[in-house]
Amino acid sequence: MSTASVSNLSIQTSMRLTIRQAQNELLKAQQEVSTGFFADVGAELGSKTSTVVDLNRESQRLNSMISNNSIATQRLSASQEALKQVATAAEEMNNALITISGSSNSDTINTTVMTVNNSLSTMTSMANQSANGEFLFAGINTDVQPLNEYTDTSPAKLSFDAAFTGYFGFAPTDTANTATIAATGVPSMEDFISSVLEPMYTGPDWSTDWSNATDEAMTSRITQSETVQTSASANEDGFRYFALASIVTKELLTIGAPANAVTVAINSAIDYTGRAITGINATRSELGLSENRIDKADASLKVQVDIIETSLSSKIEVDAYEASTRVNSLLSMVEASYTLTSRIQGLSLVNYL
Repeated sequence: MSTASVSNLSIQTSMRLTIRQAQNELLKAQQEVSTGFFADVGAELGSKTSTVVDLNRESQRLNSMISNNSIATQRLSASQEALKQVATAAEEMNNALITISGSSNSDTINTTVMTVNNSLSTMTSMANQSANGEFLFAGINTDVQPLNEYTDTSPAKLSFDAAFTGYFGFAPTDTANTATIAATGVPSMEDFISSVLEPMYTGPDWSTDWSNATDEAMTSRITQSETVQTSASANEDGFRYFALASIVTKELLTIGAPANAVTVAINSAIDYTGRAITGINATRSELGLSENRIDKADASLKVQVDIIETSLSSKIEVDAYEASTRVNSLLSMVEASYTLTSRIQGLSLVNYL
């Protein structure tokens, strides 16, 4: 009688392969239950995968645009706050100037000059505000401080002294001669302010003495086809007239000019302050329109994203009930495989001898 060898190795190997496959399927099914989407989109959709890729790319592009819009909104919000502070400083300056209109009291005038100095400091500080490492009012020169401080050695101060001396023939510190300045006519306080000083602030000298900003303001693309202005420039009329009103007050009210000439200077300063307030408010309105357009653009973009996400989900979402059922079935299969494998490994001819 002959016997054949009997081995459970092939059975054990087969069971291990079965368990391994079941474990892989289980991991896949558990991932789908957890995420709600196919674990392998390419394997499930085949040639339709390209549509999913296109939808994903479009969704990412729109979300990126929404994210960029939030940065633009922050810049606009910071600009609006700074302009609000400038407008408030201009109002305070205007009120102080109106208070001394028609007055020649030196103490009152000196108090007003101090108020104007504070207002000018506020304006300069706000004009040099930055957000996210970019100066808000520098135009497209976002890495350059827009306005220079007005000091005794600043270009604007030196230009004023040179213009004053060139027009009148004596320095503003020459009190003996400043006491002879006429209110109107030529030469006069009125003519100096309107024909010499004003063009220095409304013309190209502004960019030489005061400003490092560009006239071109920052813009941002808020949709695929729409761009908006998302900052302002320190070269706007509001800033120019604010500085001009400040310098007329600061430099011409305390040089010892006659009362009627001082009155002309005060009235000019009030006029320029009014123009400054109008200019600042106009800039605030422009930026407010940009904020409104961004809000509308974001609303439109979010609707588009929702539509795309809905379409995308319909293509890659799994049936949650079916996936859960499959997980439970696979778990049962794996447990049964473990039990069967354990029993096979326990088989031995020795147990029957």
